[in-house]
Amino acid sequence: RCQQEGACTKLDEDILDIPLDDPDANAAAAKIQASFRGHMTRKKIKEGEMDRKTKDAECANSTRGGD
Repeated sequence: RCQQEGACTKLDEDILDIPLDDPDANAAAAKIQASFRGHMTRKKIKEGEMDRKTKDAECANSTRGGD
């Protein structure tokens, strides 16, 4: 686990002591994962809207230039 004796910190030991079959821990992990996935999805959607606005502006400028 630790590469050197005494290199483990209290935090490392606490993380390793979490029982994986604990329903509360599983529920907490699922909630964290869901909120992160939502964050990433909202980020992708926002980037897509930014790209679309940029393309719309470029299209509007290119059609006006030919008048």
